[in-house]
Amino acid sequence: MGEVNHAAQLILEQLEEGSIVWVALFGALFFVTVFYLFRGIYIYSKRSVESTNFVVFCVPIIVWAFLIESGPLFGWNEGGGVWLRLGISAAGQLIPVMLMLHIRSQVSYRPITAGTRVGWLAVPILLIANEALTIIDTGFDPGMIPGVRLPVLALAANAYFIIVIVQAYLLCFNVFYQMPKHMRRSTHQMLVAITAMLVARGISVFFVVAGNTADVLFAIALIIAMHTLYTAFFIANSSNVIVTSRDFVFSNLSTIVITVSLKGNILDWNHKDKNGCYPLPDPKYKEPYPLYRKRILEMGNGTVSPHYENILNIKGEDGENHFLFTWHDISYFGRKFGYLVEIAEVTSVYSKLRYFEDIAYYDNLTSLNNRNAYIEYVKEVSVAENMPLLIMIGDVNNLKKINDTYGHLHGDKLLMTVTKAVKDNTQERAFLARIGGDELVLLLPNADERDAVSFIASVTESLNAIKDPKSGTPSVSWGYSFMQDASENYNDVFRAADAIMYEAKKRAREISISGVVPQ
Repeated sequence: MGEVNHAAQLILEQLEEGSIVWVALFGALFFVTVFYLFRGIYIYSKRSVESTNFVVFCVPIIVWAFLIESGPLFGWNEGGGVWLRLGISAAGQLIPVMLMLHIRSQVSYRPITAGTRVGWLAVPILLIANEALTIIDTGFDPGMIPGVRLPVLALAANAYFIIVIVQAYLLCFNVFYQMPKHMRRSTHQMLVAITAMLVARGISVFFVVAGNTADVLFAIALIIAMHTLYTAFFIANSSNVIVTSRDFVFSNLSTIVITVSLKGNILDWNHKDKNGCYPLPDPKYKEPYPLYRKRILEMGNGTVSPHYENILNIKGEDGENHFLFTWHDISYFGRKFGYLVEIAEVTSVYSKLRYFEDIAYYDNLTSLNNRNAYIEYVKEVSVAENMPLLIMIGDVNNLKKINDTYGHLHGDKLLMTVTKAVKDNTQERAFLARIGGDELVLLLPNADERDAVSFIASVTESLNAIKDPKSGTPSVSWGYSFMQDASENYNDVFRAADAIMYEAKKRAREISISGVVPQ
């Protein structure tokens, strides 16, 4: 035991101010820090990597090392020792805060504003100012004269050091939660830097260590910190780490993502500023998803899309917007934990789909349903609850003759005039389609003879009121029949109606069968 104490005493003697070991150690710290200072500036200028706070972190270290090194070398300890110790103390109190701010710039996408810096630097600046005022008032160095420095202030300095270190640790631990494993290696280096400073400070505070030895421990910790922080740049720079942050990624999504429990309650969502430009209300914690969906519809006077129940049409300031709600299971090894609901604005896509749908199912000239829509409707309407089904066929008279005599533009005008009169007299529950050049089909579920006669009479009356100087009064030849039972063949009933229309159309040369539905 005596040999250990003797060895420790020899080490302490070697670390006395002005000794060769002392000069070499703090000289090394000074030049290493200067090197990393210029490397930080170079990294920033060449690689566009965030190293501003690393450069700022180097400055108080350089000051701290220079003052400790130059004191015994230039004899500043004599006469000017009080202010020298104040400079050393001031730089030492700023170093941990600068370390924490640098780590924050590397692992957090939230900007370090001027207010943030002032908030974190307020306490050490107040402590430094108090020491300076104490020197001015008493002429003594509160850091050197035992009992002069108030215990409360010493306690405050140590407490604030712990707060700063804990904050730095939390920033790093947040990386382990936010980022994937392969992006955590640079954070390991930062943890080494924080731990080295914590251990050095802890030994000097909780154990009886000579002042010079405490400075040496802190110098070693700073060398470790500088090296590990510099290494972290090349493992993964700040932009690479931040871009993998969960909160950062989710906040920049163009979609709204909501996690829902197995019971259907909303647990979390990506917190966008007013949900971006979406006219959607914010979800509420543990709000049932059906209630949130209802709130969306009520707020925007919305409706459910007739094409897909998971598309909601919401009226916003710039018109109607369409949102697609897509559900995904959250599961692991076959065990389901909840659901992920992705809400994406599909207004442009939805509009294009509607446009293509219009092309596929609507006639461009008359805006009536076309043959594709007609075939789809026949498949749906041919069921028992719609019987008897009225099938009416109309053929515009003299359309070919007018096309040949006056041109197709005049023929199109005639066709639009006729179809408008037909639409104006068609019941809402009826289906009307243009299935050929001059051929119209009307299907009316649960109809009878009176519906057919009334319809033909009203259309004829409307057309008789129209007088065209070239084509005269337009007219339509009609034929109709009833499908009494769903077991009947639709095409047979259609042919019967077409035959009646043929008899009514005196000039027809052949029976039209364009309305026959493929078997």
